Amino acid sequence: MLKNHYGFSLVELVVVMAIFVIVIAVTGDAFNRILSRATQQSRTVESNIEGVIGLEIMRKDIASAGFGLPWSFSGTINYQEAAGTGIAASYNDASSGIPRAICGGGISTVPSGTTYIQNSDYLVIKATSVGMSPTAQRWTYMNYTGALKPTNVKPSRWPSENLVNGNRVIVIRVALTSTYTKELLVPGGSCYTQFNQNGLAAAFEPTETNVAHYIYGVTPDKDLRMPFNRADYYVRVPAAGDLPARCATNTGVLFKAVVSHDNGTLEEFPLLDCVADMQVVYLLDSTGSGSITETSDLSTLTADQIRERLKAVKVFILTHDGGRDRSYSYPNATIDVGPPGTGRTFALSAIQDYRNYRWKVYHMTVRPENVNIVTQ
Repeated sequence: MLKNHYGFSLVELVVVMAIFVIVIAVTGDAFNRILSRATQQSRTVESNIEGVIGLEIMRKDIASAGFGLPWSFSGTINYQEAAGTGIAASYNDASSGIPRAICGGGISTVPSGTTYIQNSDYLVIKATSVGMSPTAQRWTYMNYTGALKPTNVKPSRWPSENLVNGNRVIVIRVALTSTYTKELLVPGGSCYTQFNQNGLAAAFEPTETNVAHYIYGVTPDKDLRMPFNRADYYVRVPAAGDLPARCATNTGVLFKAVVSHDNGTLEEFPLLDCVADMQVVYLLDSTGSGSITETSDLSTLTADQIRERLKAVKVFILTHDGGRDRSYSYPNATIDVGPPGTGRTFALSAIQDYRNYRWKVYHMTVRPENVNIVTQ
């Protein structure tokens, strides 16, 4: 039987190998592109999820500004806020003054030894509910409707999430008359008491009809430095190694920092990475006519004026999606962070390789729910 002794020639093998190499190269390049795009998309989704969570915390705090804050005091008071002489302390109210629900301004000069992002804004929110403990989210009330005061007036109980005995609370007297008042009880100079479901100290109980005493939780067990909680928002570059590697140079972290009742220091909680700028704009009705003006500075307004005039707060935060992408080129050298006049035009050229990042501005408009209340 005859056998075929013919095989493949060297030329044929070379041609086939060349085709095979080309196919592998094309396939490999396509795979690398797909992998790179998938990685970028994954980082983008991660950034978006992080942004939604962090900004929702901020949005909730702005909406809560003024919650549990007094409009007056029943006696002499002397409280303290942030310790030291830095930026945080510059937004302290007078130790005997009515606290402002919202205040803040631009960081034009970065104090020595700090790493704030220069020319970004600093925002301060004061309310009992901006603390990080469950106690800060809880409240109740006491009143009685009969002509005579009962021997013991107990705080009302909810179906769940009640204050716990020993929680540090403040008590605000609200008169249910034609003039609405919110007076912090300060018997003997003490602006707070310990919660007890069977009744508070006698000086904090209501003694008249048509009056309710509202009880706001502040801390679980720490004696109060101030009769409210305070949260500061700012952008700061963290220590080396604490900023994710995907972040561009000269970007930082958006922090929520709660003023500690222990010693007035800031307890930081990171909310959003890779932030290059934050600008805050306040919408005011200064005449009561419904005509809205925008400003980036509330420093000249008192607590009463802020409560009466502030309609909404706009926040603009500049960050980037995902990490550096060498195949991408951002089209502009600047980006607007906020409206002209009250925001600013940010020069991206200050950031190394800025064109290889997908820049975006988060924008939210929040109406504080505890200011602009009709008082008559």
